[in-house]
Amino acid sequence: MRILLTSLILVSALAAACAPYQAQEEQDSRPTTRPVPVGEFDHEHAQWTAILEKHVHGDKFDYAAVQKDPAALNAYLSKLRGVTLAQLLGWNDKQRMAFWINTYNAHAVKLVSDNYPIESIRDLGTLLNKVWNKKFIEMDALHPSGKNQHLSLDDVEHKILRPRFEDARVHAAVNCASDSCPPLRAEAFIAKRLDEQLDAQVRAWIADESRNQFDLAAGKMRISEIFKWFKSDFVRDGESVEGWITKYAPEEVASAIRNGADLDVSYLDYSWKLNAYFKK
Repeated sequence: MRILLTSLILVSALAAACAPYQAQEEQDSRPTTRPVPVGEFDHEHAQWTAILEKHVHGDKFDYAAVQKDPAALNAYLSKLRGVTLAQLLGWNDKQRMAFWINTYNAHAVKLVSDNYPIESIRDLGTLLNKVWNKKFIEMDALHPSGKNQHLSLDDVEHKILRPRFEDARVHAAVNCASDSCPPLRAEAFIAKRLDEQLDAQVRAWIADESRNQFDLAAGKMRISEIFKWFKSDFVRDGESVEGWITKYAPEEVASAIRNGADLDVSYLDYSWKLNAYFKK
């Protein structure tokens, strides 16, 4: 009887430690130390960096090359998909955030390269079942609902990254394979440099005149529609969209906004054309 009771206690303890990820994501006041991870995971994401260094060209990506030789990407995705819930819960927040950003970007590349050539990633969905809701990410044990099912890109972005980490910089980090999306960074996001990488990514995005335009002389500010779609995130982190922009904009622009410049704000049309690189 004592052995049986002890076994039941151990099972209960394990179940509590590995409670559905959604509950842990929504409110985690518990220590980040969890059951000892099974095996080692490369938090440098070296395999993903090697792919990005080879195939990112400016703000374009060579999907054709990955389609022709998918072995490296498939090997990296296999590493991501092999992560257990116990491992994930044993990591710190920066390790988790980097993991999920890279998960989103690598799977977006996988989805496009598997179906290349296409005009837009949105061509892979329908009016009633958009591509963002496509359940193709085989990381069932890490589903935020605790259900054992595939994830979608929307699950990663809107049910994990945005609510769990509450950091608007994520909008400059995830890449939706489209021309107007902030460019795919030519290296993996890693925990030990995450803040530095996110800050640099945002500054480059804000300063990119094809994605955000500031005409101080004319009193106009034409910015990405991302600022409209996810306004609440930027207001949360910067009190206003303009306030958030001042943290990362070129000094001339930031100074003008801080000093109360009367700028008319409008949004640039968002291009969903595939950000594909074509060899000359």
